[in-house]
Amino acid sequence: MNDILSHLPILIVMIPISTAFISPLAGYLFLGWIRRIALLGLFINLICSLLLVLHITTSGPFTYHLAGVAPPLGIAFYADYLGACISVLISGIAFISIWYSSDSIGELGERKSLFFYVLLLLSVGAMQGTIITADLFTLFILFEILAIVMYGLVAIRGDGRGLLAGYKYLLIGSAGSAMILIGIGFLYITTGTLNMHMMADLLVPVSDSYTVLAGLALLIAGISTKIGLFPLHIWMPDAYAYAPSIAPVFSTLALKAGLVALIRVIFIIFGPSLAVQTIPLYSMLAILGAVAIIFCSVIAIRQVDIRKMFAYSTGANIGCVVLGIGIATEAGLEGAILLMITHATAKAGLFLCADTILIQAGIRYIHEFRGVGMAMPYTMAAFAMAALSMVGIPLSGGFVSKIIISSAAIASDLLLYAIIILFWTLLTAVYFFRILNSAYFEEADRVRTIREAPINVLIPIYLLCTAAILLGIFVEVPMGIIRPAAELLLGGGG
Repeated sequence: MNDILSHLPILIVMIPISTAFISPLAGYLFLGWIRRIALLGLFINLICSLLLVLHITTSGPFTYHLAGVAPPLGIAFYADYLGACISVLISGIAFISIWYSSDSIGELGERKSLFFYVLLLLSVGAMQGTIITADLFTLFILFEILAIVMYGLVAIRGDGRGLLAGYKYLLIGSAGSAMILIGIGFLYITTGTLNMHMMADLLVPVSDSYTVLAGLALLIAGISTKIGLFPLHIWMPDAYAYAPSIAPVFSTLALKAGLVALIRVIFIIFGPSLAVQTIPLYSMLAILGAVAIIFCSVIAIRQVDIRKMFAYSTGANIGCVVLGIGIATEAGLEGAILLMITHATAKAGLFLCADTILIQAGIRYIHEFRGVGMAMPYTMAAFAMAALSMVGIPLSGGFVSKIIISSAAIASDLLLYAIIILFWTLLTAVYFFRILNSAYFEEADRVRTIREAPINVLIPIYLLCTAAILLGIFVEVPMGIIRPAAELLLGGGG
């Protein structure tokens, strides 16, 4: 059993990738089986992620060497509290989303649906690798795999808007990839290694080198493009709006994998003391996060397409996570990690609700939601739960994460950031409550022709939307692994 547990880091990466290679053959031989195979692969992946959490909480973080070859010649995966926590998040939401997808991707046709599932599985494998790799070049390769898959998911419909959105995503993503690669090159020239932990030790005596500073700047700029940090978010609205079915859910998860990479670059490679002594890195991140919160929230209010509203809302949440990272205290980092979890859960639930409403009623614009609360009471109830978590209503997951980050800002004499988070909460309430007001308190004639979603669609929706609330009530469950993750990272470890 211990031998199996020691191989969990590679298993959580290879299981979805192997399933992606197996599923097309099975899909051609046994029509309709591809979704079942994808579900089986992701279920096994979820079990492995949960076992990894159990193993790390009982035995502590550990390093896994691919093919048994240690760095600097070999490639290492580092399984720590942060990676294990986000691994469960990715595999769990991916499993629930593909469970939901049975009635939602018929528009793609049989052949494209097969490729759609393959791309989804590949994205899960790339995300799992991104969050546990301890090798910078492997991180770049996994980022590229994930990016190429996401370009395909956005453009897979083949219509004009989808292709244009995918092309815009490709151009901006390629610029980010180039910056990451050049930044890695600068750091490799300086240290002679690609292993994050070894690089961290070698950077200490040369932290003020212009080559090192350029490498740091390029890495952070490139990763900021991948996570959609304002103003590098311009690919997100169209990518979210025109991607089919559950693809935006996987895009949201990919952003979380990118945030984990950002945290590792900042806290493992450069370390808290190194970053503070060289440049005001944390202050810059906090400012960028605060600006993202304000601008993305204001723009979200102006949107008429619900998916574009979700995209800008995601941009604001990414900003708050970066703000929490920039506060650079254990409480700030704890709140940032918790917000990653609560946001991914609530936003996945909102996307599934919006997709269901589009399928059942043909509605995707906010002004069309009039009376939907009466015609689809169960779907809109789930939507309301996830929306309340996004706003930050007390006892919800979103509320607790915002409170932790705000308290960390106040404790660090950064009162302005706490005020910005409060202002953001009010803006979020504006654009979500207008939907709920329209759905529940306005009438529309065509409501009589709209039918509620079937039970097999509602079950996965309620799993996510209920979890968005329960994460606040039972917050000590995720905090049991988030606290040691923040403590280890602030100590300069992983």
